[in-house]
Amino acid sequence: MTGPAVTPVSQQALDRPDELLAGIGSSAWQAYNAMETTKRRHFDFLEVLDNKKKNYNIDPTENDKRLLECLLQDHDEQVKRFTKASLALKDSDINAHTALFEYIGGINHASEEHRVTH
Repeated sequence: MTGPAVTPVSQQALDRPDELLAGIGSSAWQAYNAMETTKRRHFDFLEVLDNKKKNYNIDPTENDKRLLECLLQDHDEQVKRFTKASLALKDSDINAHTALFEYIGGINHASEEHRVTH
């Protein structure tokens, strides 16, 4: 199986900036990880509901719908938290902000490159 061509990620983009992630960029980094976690949780539950509908023609219950709304609200709040933290980092240290986003871009690109689809 072949996939679309993917531009390789530079080694520099994948070098973990330990000092940044544990120091001045830690709030933004933690907020980013929380945002990614809530996104995945929301998408995973959405997939469960979609599979129940496709495979068994079972519609979401009112509780399912409410939980989905809550998971989306959780994610929306984490997006706001990440936005606020990343803007604060940008205001305090533009180079740290750039380094954080380069690292985030590198790890996201690398994970897309190695994604397995069936």
